[in-house]
Amino acid sequence: MSEKANKILYVVLSLLLAIIFWLYVDSANGNTMRQSFTNVPIDFIGAEDTLPSRGLMLASGGDATLDLTISGPRSVISNLRPGDIRAQVNLTSINATGPYSLNWTLSTPDNVNNSDITIEKYSRQTVTVQVTPLYSKDIPVSADVIGTVEEPYVYMADRVVKEPAVLTLSGLQDNVDPVASARVVVDITDATDTISQAYSYELLDADGNVLEVQDVRFSDQKINVTVPIYMMKTLDLNVDFKESPGSRLANVDWKLEPNTITVVGEALSLANLEEINLGEVDLSTLYADEDKELEIKMPAGCENSSGYKTTHLSIRFHGLTTRSFTATRIESVGTSESQRFDPITTVMDVVLRGPAEDLEQVTEEDIRIVVDLREISSDGTIQPPATVLVDGYSEVGAVGTYTVTGKIISR
Repeated sequence: MSEKANKILYVVLSLLLAIIFWLYVDSANGNTMRQSFTNVPIDFIGAEDTLPSRGLMLASGGDATLDLTISGPRSVISNLRPGDIRAQVNLTSINATGPYSLNWTLSTPDNVNNSDITIEKYSRQTVTVQVTPLYSKDIPVSADVIGTVEEPYVYMADRVVKEPAVLTLSGLQDNVDPVASARVVVDITDATDTISQAYSYELLDADGNVLEVQDVRFSDQKINVTVPIYMMKTLDLNVDFKESPGSRLANVDWKLEPNTITVVGEALSLANLEEINLGEVDLSTLYADEDKELEIKMPAGCENSSGYKTTHLSIRFHGLTTRSFTATRIESVGTSESQRFDPITTVMDVVLRGPAEDLEQVTEEDIRIVVDLREISSDGTIQPPATVLVDGYSEVGAVGTYTVTGKIISR
């Protein structure tokens, strides 16, 4: 082998032996590593829940830190970062005010076993804290609404809702007492729908100046505010009419006063709404001209802006006349094959309405009183409604309502 090759082999063997020797020494020293941490933060267990529940608070000492040096397996220590090491002080056993000197314990990430770590040096063995009475104060929450909305939208100022409407502040009395109220600012510029969301708030003193407070606890971090933005719309008022022979809408003049109403409501409720229907009027139940007040019922989610709670309905008949008749033809329909209907009412006075020339030709033989028994199955005496029919005269009909007394008897 050449001299050059021998030299290379010698270097390689030397490096290999050095590595083996280093590994041996490292293993002999327990494969440990030492590391120092400064300004290690301290977590105070019970400061945010246990103490306040007892009317107490951590007044000082809560910002304490410590310096320490730890050692342990290289694989553990080498992976620790400054934020991984913390200390804990337990306050849950404190039941009264005063100064306390408390021991701390080491807190490490969940994937680190504390038994693998040795604390070799620390800057302090205990932490001194001051516990004082917890001072609490309730302050009102106001909502300042700025901006404007464009027509047809309306800001409903009296409907603003704040949740909560009162905040509770807790801390040292000197820090809490200057706060008089909390304010939320809501901008409704160009809003077209109700605004509902959580807002941050600012604290104000008694003169309305904004305050910056330190070391104060708040019952809520944000305020849920609902600012109703409604749509305003004018809707027609309308009535449905039930027609029948002698009671045709063509022979009726009618009107509503007022015939429109202005309402406000959620845009979704009003978007496709054009009228308010006040119900149905059966013209055959009206013997003559009629005037009546109809209640205006608001659609769901809408409010009356006009102030009218009722409207006046005027009905005037024209081109018709009325005449009284005595009818004796009483018939029934709808009985089963095993039943019969025996009328107790055998004569009925009826009022017919229609064109005068038709009424002059109607006779009592043209009038039928028909009782529909399809919805009645049991035997016995009954008094069902009856329909008055006038054969041969399509524009003549009865006015009013009628009933017939009779018996249903099984055959």
